[in-house]
Amino acid sequence: MSSLYIHIPYCKQKCHYCNFYSTANFKNRNNLINSIIREIKYRSNYLIDKKLESIYFGGGTPSILSNGELEKIFIEIRNQFKIDKDCEITFEANPDDISISKLDEIKEFGINRLSIGIQSFDDDILNKLNRVHNSKDAIKSIELAKLKGYNNISIDLIYGIPGLTMDKWISNLEIFRQLNLPHLSSYFLTVEEKTALDVLIRKGKYPKLNEKEGLAHYDYLQEFILKNNYDQYEISNFSRDGKISRHNSNYWKNKPYLGIGPSAHSFNLNSRQWNKSSIIKYIEDVDKLNFDSDVEVLSEKDKFNEFIMLGLRTSFGINLEEVKFRFGKKYFEYLSSYINSSLNSENLLFTNNILKLSSKGKKHADGIASDLFIV
Repeated sequence: MSSLYIHIPYCKQKCHYCNFYSTANFKNRNNLINSIIREIKYRSNYLIDKKLESIYFGGGTPSILSNGELEKIFIEIRNQFKIDKDCEITFEANPDDISISKLDEIKEFGINRLSIGIQSFDDDILNKLNRVHNSKDAIKSIELAKLKGYNNISIDLIYGIPGLTMDKWISNLEIFRQLNLPHLSSYFLTVEEKTALDVLIRKGKYPKLNEKEGLAHYDYLQEFILKNNYDQYEISNFSRDGKISRHNSNYWKNKPYLGIGPSAHSFNLNSRQWNKSSIIKYIEDVDKLNFDSDVEVLSEKDKFNEFIMLGLRTSFGINLEEVKFRFGKKYFEYLSSYINSSLNSENLLFTNNILKLSSKGKKHADGIASDLFIV
């Protein structure tokens, strides 16, 4: 089965740290929605298996979509694909967009998983990040979702933020614990080039990030997760009761997916392609049925390196038998040799023919993966 991603690039205002393609200018909204529907229609054959096991509305802020806009998008999805009866349908939402009426509307379309962009339960931190909502809105949105029967809810929390003391971080995680949610995505704040945060730091209007402080937050997070019986199934993702993100797990397992909307990426096992990060240029491409302008054909070496990078980030790890099956003897022997030379490493674990990162190794995942790359 396959996965479908829909990118909705609109936000009420841009967060200082965000480098995803989004805009607060809604000028071309109707044309964009129509282009998304047309792209679904004309690109559905990109996926050989047209049965969907996951659908993900991301952004931007999908929760700004009206009931009518969502209805039109879902009609076209159902026209072009078969949706599995157990399909995970995720909807990203900001706390200030969540209401009883909104929850009732999206439930009608089969949306069964919410990913709520909380980022912090501290009002001072939320203000520094330029978020629209406050901590009261955040907690209320979660309580409303639970009241309406949503039992598969994920929230985002960011750590490593200047001003986020250890006491504040512990308080954030304690609120998460009290809310009794099955999934958490938690990320170290990064400064992406050309974001508002990058500009503010370079102008001296925002303090530089303290990596040592952020790593201390991560250490506490790992202790908290273990103590509260969550599974760290990916570097930044934690679940219990089997509520992993199936959609994101498909990315990490190198399964095929189709990305719809401006800046959305697609993968068909052999190549990767992406849409323009511009609403105007995206609409123009859809009008011309031009869907092949930005394509990267992956070499066997590229596929192997990506398999290593993604596998190491997860609790599933890297199965050497799968390496032999997918890539052949040469790559199997290369990886086996690396493992034999690294058996005493504190960063790696190798049991039952599966290579994984240790708790210590998870702090250095990117560096360890790059050491394993074939260049």
